[in-house]
Amino acid sequence: MRAELVETTKKSKLISQQFPEMDKEQYAQWTALLEQRTGIRLPEKRRSFLVTNVCKRMREKGFTDYQDYFNHINSGHGGKVEWDQLVHHLTVHETRFLRHEAAQELICQKLLPQRKQECKKSPHTFNVWSVGCATGEEPYSIAMAIDDHMSNVGCEYYLGIMASDISRSALAVGRTGVYSGQKVKSIPPLWVQKYFTATKDGKYQISNELRQRVCFNQANVLDLGKMPIGFMDVIVCQNLLIYYDQPRRLKIVNTLIDYLAPKGVLILAVGELINWSHPDMERFPFANTLAYRRK
Repeated sequence: MRAELVETTKKSKLISQQFPEMDKEQYAQWTALLEQRTGIRLPEKRRSFLVTNVCKRMREKGFTDYQDYFNHINSGHGGKVEWDQLVHHLTVHETRFLRHEAAQELICQKLLPQRKQECKKSPHTFNVWSVGCATGEEPYSIAMAIDDHMSNVGCEYYLGIMASDISRSALAVGRTGVYSGQKVKSIPPLWVQKYFTATKDGKYQISNELRQRVCFNQANVLDLGKMPIGFMDVIVCQNLLIYYDQPRRLKIVNTLIDYLAPKGVLILAVGELINWSHPDMERFPFANTLAYRRK
C-alpha cells in the first residue's frame, strides 16, 4: 500500500512539473470557482491537490495555460461538460463497501422489524437517501444489509434508495455496479455469493435486484433544497460535511431534515457536527454513530 502511495505521489509531481507554477492569483481564482460551484473551500495546504488534478485534466484536454483552461471551463456548453469531468477530480471519492457498519446496524436493529409479527404492513416500505454516495459502495452496502435482515426476519418489503453525488462520473460507476475484486474483499463471502456475479475479467457485478432498488441522481449540496423527492425514513450523510466550513455544514443539515419523514433518522459521521440542535430533532443514541431522529 505504501509503495502504491509513493508511486501515486511521484506521478502527481511529474504531472505538475510539466506545467508552469500556479501563482497566488491563479490559485485564488480556481479555489473561488470551486467554492462557488460546490461549496468546498480548499485551504492553502491542499494547493498541490488542486494543482495536480487541474494539470492532469489540462494535459488530457491539450491545454498548457491555466487561464486558457479556466476560460474554457467558464464558456458555453462545452465548458459545462468539461466542468463535470474536472469536478470529479477535484472532489474526494474515498469510499468502500461496509465502511460504516455501525450505521447499517442502527438501521437494521432499531428502524426495521425484528420479528415477522412486527411486519404490520405488507410489503413493509422503507426509503433511504445516501448523500454524497460517490461510486455507490455506501448505498449498495445499505441495500445488502437491509435485504439480508428482512430476509432473515421473513418480511416482504419495498426498499427505495436514492443515491446522490455531484460527480456524474462517479454516479456512472454506481449505476453500472461493477467493482474490482479488491473492492469486494471487505464483504462477507455469503453476501458476495448472494449479491454479486463474477465477470469474465475478474470483476464483480451487483445483482440486478439490488441495482433496481438504488436510484442514482446528480445533486449539488448547494441546491439540496430543490431536490424533487418525498420524505425519507433515513438520510445518511457521512464523510461529506468535513469538506465544508461550519456555516455551510449547518445549512446542509438543516436542509436535509426537511426531507425526513416523522420519526425519520439522520445519520452523520461521528465528529462531523458538534453541538448542533434543532427544535424538530432529538439525538438518537447508538454506538459509534452520530444520529438524530425527527420528533
